[in-house]
Amino acid sequence: MTLKAESFGERSEKMRSLSVDSFHTVLFCRKWDACVQFYRDILEFIPVDEKPGFVEFQVVPGSHIGLLKYVGKHVSKNNASFILSFRVENLEEFHKSLSARCEGVTAVKQHPWGARIFELRDPEERRLEFWTPL
Repeated sequence: MTLKAESFGERSEKMRSLSVDSFHTVLFCRKWDACVQFYRDILEFIPVDEKPGFVEFQVVPGSHIGLLKYVGKHVSKNNASFILSFRVENLEEFHKSLSARCEGVTAVKQHPWGARIFELRDPEERRLEFWTPL
């Protein structure tokens, strides 16, 4: 694919005319039942769509995580290539609540980029981070 060179102003004007209504991330899951339970019961995300082998959760209005049951293709064995990152208002409250409901929640630490952060892993070993700016 060849991209046409455009100025930032031209690109910005074109992007303003496009409208994204919501953002969805889809995760392939080998550990189907454990993943559904984790996102529904541990993180308490609200299921908004359920079909055989697929559940979509609303994280916040306009932002969704879909779980798709693994069927033998399209999945890397290494889940280290991305992070699900959640900016939260009350980090200590989130930390206390998640620590009480699941194992593997790290201690809250100060991140060099100017945030306080903690992490945990879902049943497929994907990294989730919860953070708040300093």
